[in-house]
Amino acid sequence: MAVYQTYVNAMNDKIRKAININNPFVFKHISNLKSMDHFDDIGPSVVMASPGMMQSGLSRELFESWCTDKRNGVIIAGYCVEGTLAKHIMSEPEEITTMSGQKLQLKMSVDYISFSAHTDYQQTSEFIRALKPPHVILVHGEQNEMARLKAALIREYEDNDLVHIEVHNPRNTEAVTLNFRGEKLAKVMGSLADQRCVQGQRVAGILVKKNFNYHILNPCDLSTYTELTVSTVKQSQAIPFTGPYSLLVCHLRNLTGDVEELEGTEKNTLKIFKSITLVHEVGMVLLEWIANPLNDMYADVVTTVVLEVQSNPKAQKGLSIMDMDVFQARLEVMLQDMFGEECVAFIDGKNIAVTVDRRVVHVCVESRTVVCEENGYEDDSLREMVELAVQRLYDALNPVI
Repeated sequence: MAVYQTYVNAMNDKIRKAININNPFVFKHISNLKSMDHFDDIGPSVVMASPGMMQSGLSRELFESWCTDKRNGVIIAGYCVEGTLAKHIMSEPEEITTMSGQKLQLKMSVDYISFSAHTDYQQTSEFIRALKPPHVILVHGEQNEMARLKAALIREYEDNDLVHIEVHNPRNTEAVTLNFRGEKLAKVMGSLADQRCVQGQRVAGILVKKNFNYHILNPCDLSTYTELTVSTVKQSQAIPFTGPYSLLVCHLRNLTGDVEELEGTEKNTLKIFKSITLVHEVGMVLLEWIANPLNDMYADVVTTVVLEVQSNPKAQKGLSIMDMDVFQARLEVMLQDMFGEECVAFIDGKNIAVTVDRRVVHVCVESRTVVCEENGYEDDSLREMVELAVQRLYDALNPVI
């Protein structure tokens, strides 16, 4: 057993040595120094410490510990701002002031090596020329030199029609806003993916983002493919109302033509905006809707109308009743002007048929509904055009009070 354990240990040592040899980030004589508390200052050593201007931190602590010994040295490897300790010791003063205010003799050697990450115009312009970015932001440098660099970069690309680069040179604390229009791909999953989509077809679902991936799901599939759940909130609002029901209906129709009186119900019931249900009861009206931002806005509008009628139920002056004969006559003239007399025809004295390029739409004058005849055309542009014209004529003849 002992022999086997020795063999295993020997193999582990070989594996560790092989890993150390092949890993360029494993150093035999270099280790990470977290703070001075972890440093054993007992022999020759080289410490690469920051910050480079030695105003504070590990570099300042090491400098104050070693500056009085001429056997020690410091190498400054970057740009130093005036007023910093690193800039001060480059002039090799006889003494320096510590962070605690103590005076110490400077006997260690001081050397400077230019190891800066700054570039000149040639290097910067070559880098930009290789990348061709849409935006270049100059963020570090002396103000006049930065302005010269910006002007030079603009001149280089101002006559280039193939490359468009915007150069920004903001002042300190000045914000720069960049707008990017990137394409995002979303995969359709679940029941939405049962049928193959065709080009141009609209897919309705919930967009789910996880990490950097986007998926479109049917709400009923959320619990299957994600940890999300779907809930529906049904809002119900009771409003005192003792005014005339007919007056309320009239005001609602003036507000929007999208008011449908539901049949087969025990009480007077309206469907407003295809989403708000209004039930007229004794002494009150009851509003019900599925909560979402759009329906909530519709409900607020309907509530305002109910309260207005309730507060002044006799305010009927100016409330005009549409003369349907006049509306029908003017509608006929308007449609003939739009599409031509040969394209407009009356059916049963109540409906109007409009025919354009073998596409037929029927207009019910009383309800102002426009229906497209099933003829194999999927384009609803004619129906939408006629529907908009009918509604605008109705609004013009019967304005909202």
